[in-house]
Amino acid sequence: MPDIEARGALPKSGMLYFFALSQSNEPLESYGSDAWRVLYYPDNPADLPSRPAPEDAGWKIDHLDYGQTDASSYRNPDGPRGELFPRCTVRFTVIDVWDLPRFSGRDDPRLRPFEDAICGEPADLDKPAGIADIIRNFWKDMNPFKPKTSKAPEPPRKEAPQARADIEMRDIDSLAYDCLQMLCVEEQRDFYQSRVELNPESLPYRAEDAVMVLNEARNTWFENILPIETVLDHEGKYSDALLQAYNDWRAQAVALTHNLVAMGRETRLSPEDRGKVLDVLEQNVRLQKQARQYASHPHLEFTLRASLTTLLSDFPGIAEKEPELLAVGDPDNRVELNGFLSHRMFGNGKGIQEDLDDDEVLLLQLCSDSDGPRFMWWDVGAIRFWIKREALETCEFHLVEAEIEGH
Repeated sequence: MPDIEARGALPKSGMLYFFALSQSNEPLESYGSDAWRVLYYPDNPADLPSRPAPEDAGWKIDHLDYGQTDASSYRNPDGPRGELFPRCTVRFTVIDVWDLPRFSGRDDPRLRPFEDAICGEPADLDKPAGIADIIRNFWKDMNPFKPKTSKAPEPPRKEAPQARADIEMRDIDSLAYDCLQMLCVEEQRDFYQSRVELNPESLPYRAEDAVMVLNEARNTWFENILPIETVLDHEGKYSDALLQAYNDWRAQAVALTHNLVAMGRETRLSPEDRGKVLDVLEQNVRLQKQARQYASHPHLEFTLRASLTTLLSDFPGIAEKEPELLAVGDPDNRVELNGFLSHRMFGNGKGIQEDLDDDEVLLLQLCSDSDGPRFMWWDVGAIRFWIKREALETCEFHLVEAEIEGH
């Protein structure tokens, strides 16, 4: 986690548990404080018994058009309804985070980089030597010492102070705030891009990938959640012939899934096995067109990344054997997880719709991440938990606030 002021207020041991009514189209505040909860357990969390999720967790079975989470699209259709997805880690990344300074006065030593930036000559823009140079360069862009050559007349520019005594605190506060905003914008760059390209001919790559993508296909029919007759009738395409075609396809998909599970989750697929999986997926696309007049194609790349998060937890040796494949799921190569919508604790509280107040601390933010933990918060949004600084210092986590924000 970033080494900033609020981090030291966390307890030194124990576990924080975060809960939220995540699958609602209404703002969390519409339901009151029961829609979220943060619990702190000070002892060894391994001593706590685990409980299964409720049967309806993650499902809106009353609305077929908006019926499942990203997590449940990969669930085991043959498992309990509350068994949404295999356990996997949330892939946090370390990013450069600036906490807005709160200067105690003229003697605060944290003023020095900003004073140097305002008083000193600008550094080489192409070769900044450190934070002070970065701030100084930014100050130059904001308030240049020399007018730029331009045909149009420019308004007079404020001259740089010659001594620190001439610097006003409001100038330093303004510069610190502008630096923070500059970095917030920088964190949003290249959203939704990946630095690693996959070879489509090798997908699905392992048995785990193939099982997940077959689960995805079967879950499009709400298998073992709703009767198939209900699903087909909802689409207005019910017929005995279509029902028989679905049952035949399902039997083939189930048998293939059993064979893949028997091979071992980490087993690399042969071209022959890969062809069998792709054939069943193509049959599903054709069947969906018959039932819905449109079809959803499987996300092979998403599935590979999703399976890696579970495989690496159970088979860490894969990382040593195939570093190139590991790079596909590495959050450092996934720009969308490094940017504005990233999994983070602390850091700036700049949100999608609203920012946090100065006396509030961002305790946890989870972004939409369909490849890893399979979170989806509204329309590719984020869920945020925050707490007042004074409440954090006394570990009053029952006072945490939460909200889901979308675009």
